[in-house]
Amino acid sequence: MVEPNEGPGEEVEASTDVARTAIDQAQLAPSIVQKFTNVVGDANTAIKQLDAFGSTYLQPLKTFNAVVDTFANVHPYAKMALGVLSWASQMIINQVNRDMAINELLEKIREFYLFISEGDRLKKLVLMEEVLKAMSDQVFDCARFIANYSETKGFWRRLGKNIMAETEATIKKYNAVLDGLMQNFRDRAALYTHIAVHHILQDLEQLSDTVHLNNMSYAEGAGLNTSKQCLQGTRTEILGEIVDWVHSHDPNVPRVLWLSGQAGKGKSAIAHTVATWVEELGGLGSCFCFARDRQAERRHEKIFTTIARDLAGRHPILRRVIASTIAEDPSLKSTPDVRKQWRKLILEPISHLSASVGGTVIVVIDALDESGDDYSREHILQVVTMMGVADPPAHYRVLVTSRPLLDIRSAFHNVGHIKAVSLDDSSYTKSTMADIAHYVQTKLSQLNYTFNKTDVEQLTAMSDGLFEW
Repeated sequence: MVEPNEGPGEEVEASTDVARTAIDQAQLAPSIVQKFTNVVGDANTAIKQLDAFGSTYLQPLKTFNAVVDTFANVHPYAKMALGVLSWASQMIINQVNRDMAINELLEKIREFYLFISEGDRLKKLVLMEEVLKAMSDQVFDCARFIANYSETKGFWRRLGKNIMAETEATIKKYNAVLDGLMQNFRDRAALYTHIAVHHILQDLEQLSDTVHLNNMSYAEGAGLNTSKQCLQGTRTEILGEIVDWVHSHDPNVPRVLWLSGQAGKGKSAIAHTVATWVEELGGLGSCFCFARDRQAERRHEKIFTTIARDLAGRHPILRRVIASTIAEDPSLKSTPDVRKQWRKLILEPISHLSASVGGTVIVVIDALDESGDDYSREHILQVVTMMGVADPPAHYRVLVTSRPLLDIRSAFHNVGHIKAVSLDDSSYTKSTMADIAHYVQTKLSQLNYTFNKTDVEQLTAMSDGLFEW
C-alpha cells in the first residue's frame, strides 16, 4: 500500500460536499434507452431530450472532473490514477453522440461516477491503491470501447457477426465488472475482479502487421526497468509536479518536460517511477533509456524505430498504420535517419488518432546525455525542439532526463513547448535532503549493525545532495 501525504482533510471534504450537492440537484430522467427510442420527428422535442441527456448522464462525469482538480494533497500515484479516470470521463463526454446503441453502458458508467463521487468515497478511494487502479483501468477501457465503437461495428460486420448481439454481450461484460468493482469497494475486500478488456480489430491482418513490425530496428534492453524506481515515500514533491503535467487538460501544456540535474540526483529513478506508474495505468507509450556502457550498440540510431514499435503494440489502429507505412517503404525498418523515423513512423501515424481514442500517452527518454558524443544526439535534439512546430497531438507527451550538458541546454533553452525542471534548483534542496536521510536510514537498517540518528545525519550531510556519491 502506497501511503499518501498528509490527508486531503478539509479541502477534500469541502470538494466532495460540492460534488454531492451537484449530483443531488441533477434531474434524474427515465431509462436512457426508452427516452431516446421514443424521440419523434419534432426538432424541439429532440433538442430538449439531448439537453436532458447532457444534464442527467454526463453531469456526474463533469462533477467528478471538477472534484478531482481540487485534490492537491494526495500521493502522486493516487493522483495519477485519478487522472486516468478523469481522462476516461472526458473521452466519454466527447464521444457520447457516436451511437445510441451503447446507452446501457453509458447508464452504468453514470451510475459508477455517481457512486464514487458520493459522500466521502473519493477521499477513501485514494487510500485503496489496488481498487483505484482497477477502477481506472476498467473505466478507461470502457471509454476506449465507446470512442472506437464505429470501427468495432465495422470489424464485427466483416466477420459476419450480429452487431447488436456482440454489442450487448460486450456491454453486459463491462457492466458486470463495474458492478463487481463497486461491490469490492463496498466490502473493502481484497481485489480479485477480472478486468474485462475489449480488444478491437484483432483479425487475421494483425499477423501481417506483426511481421512488418518485428523486422524494424529495435534497441534491446533499452526499456523500462522497474527495479530502478524511487524508494517508496521519497521524491514525492517532484513526482507530484510531473503527474500534474502528465494529466493536465490545458491545450497549451508543454509537449515536453525536460528533467535535468547533475549525476547522482536521481533523475533515472524518477523517470522509471513515472514510467512504471503510467504503464500500470495504461498510458505508457514507450520508455527508451540510454546507457554509457551500451554506446557501442548505437542506440541513438534506433530510438524512434524502437518507440514506434512500442507505440504500435499499444494501439491496434496505430499498429496498422505503421505496418502499412513500412510495407510501402521497407527502408524505414532500419534507416539511421532519426528525423525520418520520427516523421514517418510516429508523427504521421499518430495524426490519425485523437485524444478521444487514447487519453494521455507518455514517452520517456531517459539519460539522453549518455547517448554518446554531441553528434550522436544532434538530430534527436532537433526532433524534440521541432515538436512545437510539427505538433504531435496534445495528449502525446515526452519526458526527457539528462545532465545539463551544454549542447542539450542550448537546444532546449527558451523553447516554448519544453517545460524545464532542474533538480539542481535550490527549491528542491529541503525535500531532497529529507529524502536522502530516509534513503540512508533505510539502507543502513538492512545491515547487521545499529546506527544512531547522528550517524544518519552525518552521512546525509556528506552526500552533498546526491543519492549516489
